Order: sequence, then C-alpha cells, then structure tokens
Amino acid sequence: MATNRTSGGSSAAPRLIDNASIGTQRVTLSSRGRTFIAVGIISLLTGLILGVLDLQRLGVLLVVLPIPAWLAVRQARSGLRVGHAVTPSRIVVGEQAQVRLVLGNPHSFGTGPLRITETVPGGRPLRFSVAGVRGRQRRTVAYPLPALRRGRYTVGPTTVMASDPFGLVTADTRSTDVGELIVRPSTVRLASLTLPVAWRDGAATLSHSVGVGGSDDASVREYRHGDDLRKIHWRSTARSGAFMVRQEERPWHGESLVLLDHRALAYPTSPAQPDSAALEWAISAAASIGCHLAERGRRVAVVTGDGEVAHDNSGAILDMLAGVTPALRADVAPLAAALTGLGRDAAVFAVLAATPKGSLSGLLHRPQTPGSAVAVLLRPWTWDLGGRDLMAEAAWQSSADMLRAAGWRVVPAEASDDIADLWPSLLSARVPSAAR
Repeated sequence: MATNRTSGGSSAAPRLIDNASIGTQRVTLSSRGRTFIAVGIISLLTGLILGVLDLQRLGVLLVVLPIPAWLAVRQARSGLRVGHAVTPSRIVVGEQAQVRLVLGNPHSFGTGPLRITETVPGGRPLRFSVAGVRGRQRRTVAYPLPALRRGRYTVGPTTVMASDPFGLVTADTRSTDVGELIVRPSTVRLASLTLPVAWRDGAATLSHSVGVGGSDDASVREYRHGDDLRKIHWRSTARSGAFMVRQEERPWHGESLVLLDHRALAYPTSPAQPDSAALEWAISAAASIGCHLAERGRRVAVVTGDGEVAHDNSGAILDMLAGVTPALRADVAPLAAALTGLGRDAAVFAVLAATPKGSLSGLLHRPQTPGSAVAVLLRPWTWDLGGRDLMAEAAWQSSADMLRAAGWRVVPAEASDDIADLWPSLLSARVPSAAR
C-alpha cells in the first residue's frame, strides 16, 4: 500500500530529486475537451443561424475554455521532476525493499491531482493517485516491492498524468529516472576451519622446492632482519659476499579460486518450474565459499561459466552472482581457462553439475598438486520430485571417476545437503587413492 507525505522547499529533501528529470511530454485534449469544442462549434453556428445571442455566447465559451486549460496544464507540468530511491538497494533473496517516489514541483503554483503509473519488477504496473504537489514543495510516495527472485531489477520509468479541474486537457509525462535493485543469492555461514597445509600460503612447500630446484621464478634480495633463514640463497651469497634470500614471485600465490558451473543443460527445468532449485543451490554454495574466504582475508577469485570474475570483496562477489543466468554453452571452457597459470599452492573449489549431454573434460588437466582442488559435484535430479534418473546417475558417476583420476577430490551434493555441512569435507586433506 502506497503512503505519501508532503515536504516544503526549506526542509532537508532527498538529493535524488535534484538529478531526476522528466522525459517526453504530451499534452492533449481529453474526450471531454473534444466534446466541449464540438458542442461549442455547433452552438455557435446554430446561434448565428437563428440569431440567438445567448447560444452564440455559450458556443464561444465552450470553444475557448480548453485553451487556458491547455496552457495551465502544460505550464504546471513542465517543471515537475520525478526521482526514485530504493532502500535498501541490495537485498538477499527472501527480503523486501521499499521504493520512495519523489515528486518535486519547482514552480510557485500547484499541479492538481496526479495519476501515477509505476513500472515495477515482478508484476503488473502499479497505478495509484496522489494529491497535487503544491508550489515549491515535494511529495514522497512510499510503497513496498513484492518478494523477488535473485537478479538485477529496475524500478521505473514512471508515467505521470494530470489534468485541469474540468478534465478538458490531460498531460501524459514519462520520466527517465529509474531506481536499481540487486537481489543477491542467499549465503550460509561456514565454520572457521583451518585450510590444509598445502593451501595456506605455499611457504612450507615452496621454500624447499624452489631452493633445491633453483626455480626461474625466484629472484633474490639482501637479507633483512626477520627473514626465514631457510630462504638464504647460498650461491648468490657467495658471489656478493652478503647474505641474499630468495623472493618468490608466483602469480595466484596463496589464492583461492571458486568456479561456478551454471550451464542450462546441467540444471534442467520444466514449464511448471522455470527456475532450477539445483542451480540456485549451486550459486548459493559458490557465494558462501567465496564470501567466507574473502572475509577471512584470503585472496579469492570467483569465476562463472560465462567468464565473469569477481575478486576478494564479498560485495563484488554477491553482486556478480546476483546476475548469473543459465549459460547456453555446453562446455566449461571459461572455467578451464581460469585454471591456467595457477600456482601449486592455490586452492580450487569448483561447484559443478554432471549431465549426460555435457562434459567436464576441460577441467581434467588440473590440479597439479593432488588434493589441492575439490569439486562439489551436484546430483541435479535429486531436486526433482519426479524420482531417480538412471541416465543422469550414470553420467554423474562417470564425471566423478574422471575428476578423481585427474587428482580432484569429489564431494557429492544432493537436495537434502547444506553447503555448511559439506564444508569440512571440502577441506579434508586426504588425497584420493586414484591420485597417489
């Protein structure tokens, strides 16, 4: 239900009205106005023919009256400004937001009653009437938005209709201002568990392998107080006469990578259920993992099947995942490309779905270090109340076997599972027997 209030020009009015604007304007005669003119012309002609002076005066009045009405409505509507504010501008699935529609009148005279048609997401246009805006004042109309699915939405544009007191002239004005709303995926809090040693920062593993092998990606610098003595580069020390230590320069050093598979063919839908509950679970799982790692201060990149990437910031991750839609491609090439250049110390979390028609073979060349990558492999058919799907189960088992053979650890996920319950399994340091 819409509520409204009026504020004077001297009050602290919202700044959003200052940048709002009115787009196209159209001032036309209403059906009543056209009837007035038609009847006036007939009365005037009839009065002239019959010589009746009062009939002539009535005809002139009916013909002339729409003219000042047209001028008044046009002038009153020429400066009216419309602005939107959606609060909050970012919500989580299941929450509601409120829209404040602000009508500002910079003129010294009022506008009269206004009929508002507001374009809102998730349903039919919202229509309501408000009292006219007095001169040099603002009127704010607030109304709640319905519960919305995950996604990006706009509120507006707005059509404002006004008329003169006699209803002879109507002004149809369409604003150009819109408000934006982002409905983010839901997330769950994950336990603050310790990452496996190979995933923490790579120092324990790389300090030995680089020193022994003389890695080309290591540079040296002078020893500083507090440096690890195990990083002393003895060959450079002997040449320079001063202690020199190795300085690793590895891309993705100590970073986590979260991959999201959202191919449409991997998450089947039906006309009765156009949204895939399995896909929403996968997006929520990826968001929960990415935000958990980012909030712990770990470098993290979340990559979608369309190649979009969000780094390190929970807000950026959630904003990106809010706009994820089922991808039409059949392969996982963007996800495989994100694995290129990863260091051996990187942690890889992939939220995947197996399907008989698609292949996850693009991910089989990773990881380099067994146990450093884990795949949450969904069983999408478990979200379907229709029952078991033997073909889908066979495809899942085949994909799981291929991933395990390539060194991935596979954690199955079904409709009854919660990513918070699976999180300890994702961090298990056990290396699968197929990769030993």
